[in-house]
Order: sequence, then C-alpha cells, then structure tokens
Amino acid sequence: MASNRNIRRVRKVKRPTKVSQSTKKASLIAGTVILIAFLMVVFYHNTTNVNYNNIKQDKGMYLVYTKYSDTSTKYTKEVPYVNLKADVFKEVNKDILLFCDKYMKEKSVITYEYDINGIILSLVIKVINNDTTYAPEPYFRTYNINLEREEVIADDALLQFFGITKSNVEYKIKRQFQNYYADILKEKYYSANECNFNCFLKWRGVSKYSDHLSYYVRDGKLIAFKTFIAHSIFGEEEYFSDKSFEFEIASSPVTEEENKPLSSEVNNT
Repeated sequence: MASNRNIRRVRKVKRPTKVSQSTKKASLIAGTVILIAFLMVVFYHNTTNVNYNNIKQDKGMYLVYTKYSDTSTKYTKEVPYVNLKADVFKEVNKDILLFCDKYMKEKSVITYEYDINGIILSLVIKVINNDTTYAPEPYFRTYNINLEREEVIADDALLQFFGITKSNVEYKIKRQFQNYYADILKEKYYSANECNFNCFLKWRGVSKYSDHLSYYVRDGKLIAFKTFIAHSIFGEEEYFSDKSFEFEIASSPVTEEENKPLSSEVNNT
C-alpha cells in the first residue's frame, strides 16, 4: 500500500549555476565510492541473509530440497525436506513424510514448489491421487515459515499480515468458482438448465468455500490452494488446469504499521 508523497514547490532559477571540473571529478569519485559500497552491502546481504546459512541444518544444500525421488514410472514422486536446524522443523519434516507416505505406493503424483518472499518461506506439496474409483483427487499441504523467528506461521497470522479476513477468503473463492461456471457455460460444456451453479459445486465436491484450504505466498501474493474435483459426467475436466486450484486472495501485504507479527501464535486482543 503506497504512502502519499509530500509535494514540494521548487523555485525557478533563471540562470544555471556553473560547476567546476574539480567539483565534477569529486562528485564522480563520490558516486563511484557509494556504488561500490552499495554493491558490497548487496553482496553481504545475498551471502548471509538470503542464503540463511546460519539457520540451515546442512549449509551445502538449499533451504528446501528433494529428500526422496522416484521417477521410474509416469507417477513421479518428489518428497521435500525443510533444511532448517531448529527443533520445530523436525516436526515439520515428520509431518511432510506422514502426509506423503500414504501416497507413495499408489498411482499418485507427488510434486512440490517453494518460494521465498522476504522472511517468509512458503512450501506447497501437491498430490494427484489417480488410484480412485471415480476421478483423480488433488490434495495440497502447505507450510509457511518465518525465517527470522525460525517458526511456522499460523494461518490466522498470515491472513492478518495480508489484511484479509476469513470472510474475504470465502468471497474470493466463491467469485472464482462463479467465474469458472460462467466460462464453462460460455464454452458450452452444458447449459444452465442442465446444471445450475449449485449443481456445478456439487460435482466439484464443494459444500463450503472455507474447507480444504492451504495458504501459500508466491511473488508477494497470498494464494489459497483449494481441493476440488475437476471431473464430472459432462467432461469439463478438459477446462480445468493445474492453475485452476490456485485462488489469489491478496496481491500484497498490508503496510508495516498495520501488520501483525508473523508468528505461530495470533494476538486476539
């Protein structure tokens, strides 16, 4: 949220001021020194803060890397590992394994991605379970981590950080489903008489917009991964893509003055 800039009136100068060669040379040298200093600061920041070597478990690896990989079949499986040494991340990695373990022997695809936004590390694990009686089922598990405080961020704290309420989230998800439905009618998968919006939601397995949500931060934006079924007797699964499960909730955080602490706990006062 951009702040208002003070507008100052500048007095017009009728005659340009002459600058001596020595002054120009001094300014050039000063500018060069400032540029070098700036580059040193950037380099220092990149080698210490961005890499976060001081809080890594294994300094030779990325903050998140693939712990287990199976590409021997078309059902690719990649299980991530959070490379942070604080005790809480032992539990995070146990939870990741627990989530992925039940899909390891099935005809399921397991992939992941992660993103770093300032002090926020976001990780999403995506599962497509193809070993079902009706249609493939997607599942998502996300972890949002405050790298500065070395703790997992609670969902409520993340929403506060972006200035979003749960009602806002439900509204945004409803609107996107409405857009999907309108587009499907436009593409003539079926008519409104054959399947109205409630029918559309029923086929998606959606009874509450707030169910099965996993929050993720990408490029400074708050994304909600929402589990729903893309298939139905009408064949509109061709309409949906992997991106269809992503719902943009907020384009940027609120200003620093309005921010709540990014924490595993939420201040309800």
